[in-house]
Amino acid sequence: MPTSYPHNPISNSQLIKYGAKEANKRQEEERIPPPDTGWEGPLPNHEGGSEKGYLFKPPYAWQSTKFHTKYHSACWCGKVEFEYHGDPIDAKHCHCTQCQRLHGACFQWAALYFKTSVRLKPSCDPMYLKFFSTQERHSDHHAPCKVSCRNCGSHLLDEGRTMVMAYPPSFGFKDQQIPDAFAPSCHIFYKNRVINVDDGVPKWSGHKDKSELMPHDAEGGHKLGLGNEHKYKDRHNVEKT
Repeated sequence: MPTSYPHNPISNSQLIKYGAKEANKRQEEERIPPPDTGWEGPLPNHEGGSEKGYLFKPPYAWQSTKFHTKYHSACWCGKVEFEYHGDPIDAKHCHCTQCQRLHGACFQWAALYFKTSVRLKPSCDPMYLKFFSTQERHSDHHAPCKVSCRNCGSHLLDEGRTMVMAYPPSFGFKDQQIPDAFAPSCHIFYKNRVINVDDGVPKWSGHKDKSELMPHDAEGGHKLGLGNEHKYKDRHNVEKT
């Protein structure tokens, strides 16, 4: 198992009450241990890369009676489904340029899970898993890597060395109501944003707790469409003719 664990997310009230430095200090004292889901071996791929039999170890095709599924995620075509034990440890929005390019979106929404709290649904065939290593730039399994469906191409999660970043849009939440546990605690790499998000959630210029906190709506920030009103006017005029 990992020798160091993630922290409880810093809340807005903690930042206001203690300030960033003291809040980080208190956070260090409250590291989160992984739940007992029944995995007894060494944490797979915790040093990166790919080890023998990885498909039958967390977070892929492995089984345990101690694993209790609380959430499911699925690709668009349904050939790949994952199961999740308990709530995520944290959630965040990432504005880094890598996420923007790989996801074709302004930012990525990810929920953080321990690797041993995730597994492939038993009825799914691992052959439909597709991997991409952003470090090695190839489509073989090599942690850390992105995981998607080989058939429809849907992105499902990132496998890290000790953690998994799951994508909440692929989860089938009951009545389409998003649980509070999936609410982002922060934005990271906000300096690279292409759109301002004034939601009251802490915004870090780089990694969480390891970079500068930024204003929610900084002057000179990028607002998608700002100054492009002429595009709408031109399109509107064309439609009228």
